[in-house]
Amino acid sequence: MVNSNSLINFILFISLIIGIFLRLFNINYDDLWIDEMATFWVTDPSLNFSEMIERHKATELAPQFYYFIIYLLHKIFGYDPGVGRYFSSFVGILSIFSSGYLIKTIVKNNTYKLGIFLISFNVFLISYSMEMRTYMLMFFIATLSLITIFKYLERKKNYLLFLFFITQICLTLTHPFSLIIFASISILPIYQYINKHPIDKNFLITLAITGFSILMITYLHYSNLKIGGDYLWNEQPSLKFYTNFYFSQYFGSRLLGIIHLLLLLFLIFKLRTFLFKNYYLIILLSLLILSYFVPLVYGIYKPIITSKYIIFVLIPIIILLSVLIYEIKNKIIKNFLISFIILITFANQFMEQNFKQLFEDRKYFKPQYNLALQFINDSNNKNYYVDLNFAKTENLKKNYFLIYKNYLNFISKQNKYSQLKYISNNKINNEYKKLWILCSYLVYGENCKKIISDQTILEEKQFQNLYLTLVKVD
Repeated sequence: MVNSNSLINFILFISLIIGIFLRLFNINYDDLWIDEMATFWVTDPSLNFSEMIERHKATELAPQFYYFIIYLLHKIFGYDPGVGRYFSSFVGILSIFSSGYLIKTIVKNNTYKLGIFLISFNVFLISYSMEMRTYMLMFFIATLSLITIFKYLERKKNYLLFLFFITQICLTLTHPFSLIIFASISILPIYQYINKHPIDKNFLITLAITGFSILMITYLHYSNLKIGGDYLWNEQPSLKFYTNFYFSQYFGSRLLGIIHLLLLLFLIFKLRTFLFKNYYLIILLSLLILSYFVPLVYGIYKPIITSKYIIFVLIPIIILLSVLIYEIKNKIIKNFLISFIILITFANQFMEQNFKQLFEDRKYFKPQYNLALQFINDSNNKNYYVDLNFAKTENLKKNYFLIYKNYLNFISKQNKYSQLKYISNNKINNEYKKLWILCSYLVYGENCKKIISDQTILEEKQFQNLYLTLVKVD
């Protein structure tokens, strides 16, 4: 007869292997998305450090920490998009283990095994582990920061407060939304005071020093930005958002999102007595609530919330689900819920490209610039440009021209398309009788066809969500 612990350990081992595999397999299958192109442009290793910082100020709202790392990696390993993506993948893999250790810090039972399974197979985390952006680094450092403070609450060792300070500074230098993580941890002394629990003075002093440092870093960063809010294209969520709170994106489908959301709410309500006695869970519940509350309230002034900006909300979601399920006293219900959530999580993988690519042709999601440039190179006309009318200002158009030019020239050089000429929108004149226009549906949506509706179309082609048209210049 198979030992149940052996079976659980086997499932854990398999989930780890598959989770690591899915964060590495076909990592460069898609071309870069526009945000990744910006990262690629900013971290050009041929620039000196001050030039890199100037590019960053002109194009990115997030602080420099992530870009500095990618800049150094490009200097070491060469200037290639794969370098940044493999770094995100590496951090994504580390996040599986750090999340498991974080859960192990909270409860000393098999809960961490369920948590590792859910982190390993989470489609949202897998996706952003394959993208050259800052979000997985923020997620990983957030787990480290929570580990340090939870360990301090357990051991009362002051070096852990110092490590907490360091991780919080790194988070602040990674993404502005990480302030929510600090705010969530800062709620604990307030909770202790209200409930007349003893308050640790060293903890309070560390929070005060860390909070002051975070505010200074944030102020200095945003007071020196050159782009202001030009890059903020967010909209305040519609009423539909409040039916799933991005859970449909986080767990792969609307059905799975609703199942996880309802299960989480049920467990929080059912086990609220246990939850409110545990300092660790109080912090996680605060993080869950503030991750939505803060950006939604701020959004009344200026919309800022998106699912990726609060990627760290998956930490409390998955940990609370795992911990609270294991706290259910009725073994039949507990085992059913564990089996059910494992089953639907694993079954959902067969609906995702992560798994489907193993037994059928993988679909492209991001614009296929490689195929578009190959098509242009094989055509009679070698001149092309990217429509940049989506940019709000002339300064943005200028930056995006350079961002696209850098990446598209990299592709041309890599494939030895020496005759291709990328032209600025502002320099189109009678010198060019015909021009190829590249327009991404991910940026414009159906407006791609409307943009060129008043021009004479000679030829058109579509590469997934990249619309390519040859037009006659009037």
